[in-house]
Parts: sequence; structure tokens; C-alpha cells
Amino acid sequence: MYYDFQVKVPEQTLGITRKRIKGTTYIYYSYNHEYSSEKKYTVPKANTIGKLTSDDSDMMYPNANFL
Repeated sequence: MYYDFQVKVPEQTLGITRKRIKGTTYIYYSYNHEYSSEKKYTVPKANTIGKLTSDDSDMMYPNANFL
């Protein structure tokens, strides 16, 4: 569930990624990386912290993970 107020997307670029799913851009925070011996590369552990607003690319609607 996303809150009805907007906050600025964190300026810290380390660990913050954007992922577009069905026309909506979600903001993820990566908090850990684990090496997968099957895939032979690291796989990030990430949580969604917000949903990007449609009118401003610097603002997002946060969720409980952001707080």
C-alpha cells in the first residue's frame, strides 16, 4: 500500500534502482547481494520503497518500507 503524499526520490544512487512494470515505475532499494553458484553471479536482495509519480520524475509515493 502506498501513502497518499509525495516525497523526493533518495539522491543516494548506491542501492537505489528504478524498474518499469506495466507502465508504472517502481523505486527499489537493494540492501544485500548474494552470490549464486548456479548462475555464477551475484543476485541483489531488494525491496520496493515507492512508486514514481506520473508528473515528476524526482518525486515518489512512499510505502511502509521507505519509512
